[in-house]
Amino acid sequence: MRHIQGENRHQTSLLPPSPEDFVAADHSVRVIDALVDKLDLVALGFSKALPRDTGRKPYDPADLLKLYVYGYLNQVNTSRRLERECHRNLEVMWLLGRLAPDFKTIADFRKDNGAAIGQTCRAFIQFCRQAGLLTGSLVAIDGSKFKAAASKDQALNRQQLNRDRAKIEQQVADYLARLDAADQQDTEVLLVHQKVQAALKRLERLDRYEQAMDAGDRNQHCDTEPDARIMRSGRDGMVLGYNVQTAVDADSGLIVHHEVSQDTGDNRLLQTMAEHAKAELHLDHLAVVADAGYSNGQQQADLEAQSITVAVPRRVIPGSNKAFYQKADFDYDLERNEYRCPAGQVLHYSGDDKRRKLHIYKRAGCRQCPLQPKCTKADIRSITRNFHEDAFERSEARLKADPTLMTRRMAIVERPFAVLKQAMALRRFVCRGMAAVQTEMAIAVTGYNLKQMINRIGVPKMLVLLA
Repeated sequence: MRHIQGENRHQTSLLPPSPEDFVAADHSVRVIDALVDKLDLVALGFSKALPRDTGRKPYDPADLLKLYVYGYLNQVNTSRRLERECHRNLEVMWLLGRLAPDFKTIADFRKDNGAAIGQTCRAFIQFCRQAGLLTGSLVAIDGSKFKAAASKDQALNRQQLNRDRAKIEQQVADYLARLDAADQQDTEVLLVHQKVQAALKRLERLDRYEQAMDAGDRNQHCDTEPDARIMRSGRDGMVLGYNVQTAVDADSGLIVHHEVSQDTGDNRLLQTMAEHAKAELHLDHLAVVADAGYSNGQQQADLEAQSITVAVPRRVIPGSNKAFYQKADFDYDLERNEYRCPAGQVLHYSGDDKRRKLHIYKRAGCRQCPLQPKCTKADIRSITRNFHEDAFERSEARLKADPTLMTRRMAIVERPFAVLKQAMALRRFVCRGMAAVQTEMAIAVTGYNLKQMINRIGVPKMLVLLA
């Protein structure tokens, strides 16, 4: 048979004589090794970075950090799978010098060094900034929902809880009625009794969920992952997970700052993300772009006061009748604080809606106006103006000045999520709890940033910069 034949398993193999020959000179694993060796693990706060003089020797946290960064870059993110890689993966053998820590040691390192791992992620950004690899000319902000380790079936909100409670209580009433009938006929007593007990246990579970909601002042709860929240996630519908926020540098594609949030929406997260991005980049002025989900007049005004220029589209108000004149068709007079309609009539200031942060302007007598069919069905036409309307208008002006900005935003900020979820397979967290999830995300972002810089400038140049 003229097939390509493998080697005889019993024949002595001519493998490279040293681990150094296992890995090519331009392999990305060498950058992981050089980066971690450059870090001051003591200053970053890693436990056991300074071992005790007595007792059993610990593993060097540098080796375990290298293992985790390599693992997340190569879709290996559980401690047991990382343990297996230590025994069979030549690249990991080279990276760790053939060390093979057990899965418990690997898992405990991630659990005990969350803050230090987060600082490692920041340290790489500072290295890139000092090396001139970050420009900070524009930062795009966006969020994506990442699934939690728990099942969505284990979570309930108050509406679902009340619905299930009413259903179970009705079942219990039916069972008790059947039990009374069974007592009279002396049949099916045991079966109905078991069903009653099972229903009462389900009611106890709902009571426990409600107590947890009340204690945490929230409207949902998951027993197996209390920190996760039910969120809407595009094509996936409703998921149990976390809202991961990223601020991405436009020129380098690096994630300069990230946060894991429990907020189901993005409209309260613009300010904190922009402020942290500016601090990480050490800039006096920062330009930020985000989608309409971040539209927040208060935060946009506060950011402008901190020399952060914001370009965010205004959120479209659902239900507005496009057949009628819109607010843009009305002229605002700043000095008189009034609006003038297309018919030339004045809408005077009539009060505030403090809950929605809106000024209200009204005009009566619209039924006598010849333009009423194009304006309103009522006799009164009202217009609202946000407390921070000026900030919205300045943001919209920036978007009009550069019509390509929102298209660029998509290319800048959505690609990192695609790499994290698809190329690095981080579609679902393997850890439970906010602190553990934040640690896991920090490892993944460090791996992504490392991968991005390797793709941009190559392994040889990265090794020179890290030397």
